[in-house]
Parts: sequence; C-alpha cells; structure tokens
Amino acid sequence: MGGIEPGRLSAGFDRRAFLAAALAGALAPAPGFARRARRYAALEAMLEGWIAGGKVPGAIVAILRPGRFQPDYVAAGNTAFAGGRPVDRKTLWRIYSQTKPVTGVAVIQQVAAGRLTLDTPLGDILPAFRTMRVLVEPAKGLDSRPASGPILVRHLLTHTAGFSYHIMGNDPIEQEYRRRGLLPIGNLGLSPLDTPVPDLEGFLDALADLPLRFDPGTAFRYSLSLDVAGGMLQRLSATPFDRLLERQLFVPLGMADTGFTVTAANAPRLSALYSWQDEKGAKLESPMLVDKAESSAWLKPPPLPAGGAGLVSSAEDFARFAQMLLNEGVFEGRTLLPRAAARQAMTNMLPPGLFYEKVKGYGAGGQVILADSRTAPAGTLPGTFGWGGAAGTLFQVDPLRQFAVVLMLQGIALPLDQATGLQTALNTEVAAGRL
Repeated sequence: MGGIEPGRLSAGFDRRAFLAAALAGALAPAPGFARRARRYAALEAMLEGWIAGGKVPGAIVAILRPGRFQPDYVAAGNTAFAGGRPVDRKTLWRIYSQTKPVTGVAVIQQVAAGRLTLDTPLGDILPAFRTMRVLVEPAKGLDSRPASGPILVRHLLTHTAGFSYHIMGNDPIEQEYRRRGLLPIGNLGLSPLDTPVPDLEGFLDALADLPLRFDPGTAFRYSLSLDVAGGMLQRLSATPFDRLLERQLFVPLGMADTGFTVTAANAPRLSALYSWQDEKGAKLESPMLVDKAESSAWLKPPPLPAGGAGLVSSAEDFARFAQMLLNEGVFEGRTLLPRAAARQAMTNMLPPGLFYEKVKGYGAGGQVILADSRTAPAGTLPGTFGWGGAAGTLFQVDPLRQFAVVLMLQGIALPLDQATGLQTALNTEVAAGRL
C-alpha cells in the first residue's frame, strides 16, 4: 500500500494508554484484492474499498445460514501492509472483547447443565465475593459501604455487577485496578510501569478485596465482569479456564485454531496488528504497527486467560461458534446447548429499566437489538445478537433473517465505521436476493 510505513513498537510504548484510547475511540485470495466471490458483490466492494483506502491490509467476512456448516467467505488483501500472506479462512486474528460472548456462552452451558443458575450469587462459588462493599463517592475516593445485595451470575454476563475496567476512566477505583495489576485485556495490556498481572486466582482475590462502583444490578458499566465469569467457571469446574473452553466449546465445535496463545508453527498465519492512534491517543495519518506475527506477544502464554479479551481466532473457527448460535445450540448434529438455553444467551438479560447505550439490551456477553433501538445501524433487526473487539472484529446472529456473519480485520481505532459498513452491505445483499 503506497505511502504507508507502519511504525515500530518501541520499548517504552505505553500499552495501557494505547488500549484505553483504542477502546474509548472504538477464501484464499491472491495478493491485492481477493478473487471474485461467487456472489456477495456488496460485501466484496466493502472490503476492497477499505483496502484501497489504506484502512486495513486485509479482511474477511464469513456468511452463515441455518443447518450444516457451509459458510461462504469473502476475503481481500493480506495479513500485513508490508509482506504477509493472503488473507484466508485460516488467518488468525486477535479478537479482544469478542472473547466475551464465548465466555458468556460457556456460562450458559453450565446453567443448562444445572450446575448454577442465572440468579446464583457469585459468593456461593467464589466466597471472597460474598460480602462486597460499594463506593460512596466513586470520583473522590475508595470510602465504601455494604452492598445492597449480592452479585449474581446474570450480573457478570451483562456488565451490571458493579465492576469497572482500568480503561474506563481515571477515578480512584480505576487507579487502584492499575496499581494492583488488574488489567485482563490480552497480551498487549501492560506498559512497563504497570504492576504485573496476577494469575487468574490472584486476580480474583485482589478484585474481591476492592469495593464496587455501584450496587449489583443497578447500572450498566462495561467492565472486567466476563473475566470474573471465567474465574467463576474455573472454580466451579475445578478445571483451568482455558481447558474448560476447550472441553465445552473449542473441541466440540472443531475450533482448533482458537486459544489464548499462538503456537510458533501457527505464527505465520497471524495477522499484523495496527493502530490509528499513538500511545497518547493522538490520531495518526497512517497506521502504526504494534504487534507483528514473527515476534507477537501472543506467542507466549498470557499472565491469565482473559475471558473478556484474550482470545485469538480465525474466521472459520469463529464462524463455527456463530453457526452453533444461529442453529440455537446445535452444530453438525451435536447439541452443545438446549434450544431454550441458546435463546437465553442471545436474549436481553439486563434488569428492568437498564439499557446498554440507552436503548440496547445485553445478553451473555453481547448486545441485543431491541425493538426501539434507534442507535442500531440502519437495517439491524430486533433480536440480533453480537459483539466485537478492539481491533475491529465483529460478529452477529440475525434470527429474523436467519443468517450470521463474522468480520475479521485488524486495526485499532480504525478511521471507519465497520459496523455500519457491514450492515449496509448486508442489507444490499438481502435486497438483491443474494442473502
């Protein structure tokens, strides 16, 4: 791509500030544009436009319909602006917060198995969270009072437990998260000045010792609650969280390339990660390279398997997960979730009167479009469930129009609205009878 010379990740790069700014601001083709897809002209034009404009070096969309796993792929470009490989269904992408619905569905599987309920108090599984306290004045200090009620499993799934994120501001509680290393944001989550992230058990112990921002179930705040959910599953099953995901989801679905670490053998398939903001949050004229395949931070195991942000996956692998949800719990004849449980995962579980972004619902780690969701991309229908990640990945399941879609690309703080672009292209495909 002419004129694009990605910068290098310096030793003093402030990853925490970089990710905070990013989240706050947030097929086997030949080199160049992909071969012409059998159909989906609008989706192909969308990807080619992004690449021609220098926004990303490559991207891929997987389209799914109910029934057998027979996805269509539309891909274009390469895994890096300089060099790399042609993007295909096996290319690996850092999916960041798109990890959350995976963890959420794993929780729903345990609910369906009768090992807990949505209203099970977290303290019943993790006793350290049994008696929580709540900040009196979050903007002023850490003085606290007893919580009005317990954290429930449904609160973890819907970001209503009372937790925050270290990237959600600079009030005393967020400062305390950073001081204690409570930064479960994936392998790029640390700066040299940050406290090292503890293991998952240490993370839970340190977090339980801190007050909540608000009483459980009384507000929505994007948070590390799905990381807590991962720790809850680990304790409930007496199985390391990463192994539990393998057992419950990755192996049954055939998601062989999804995990918290990329093996050396798979490193050549890993896409390069770019940012359109520098470490201080300033916009860049061209993207900066922050993690490259051959020396990626994901080649080493993370401090903890972050159930809210840590996974790497491929378009084919995540399409398998999306296919299971589209099929209401069934994948290739195998039931991973009873139909009612699968529907529950994709249904609004927020307490009455609470909303995500004022008008949206929230299910098991992802948003749910409600009938009056005025802020949803044009054409998104009620009941659509999905979520994305900080590097621009997205997926959604549309139960009314009976299709699911996965978008994989890799750019933090992208100067484009890929969610609206994807929805517009999908609407065009529907109107043309191609979807």
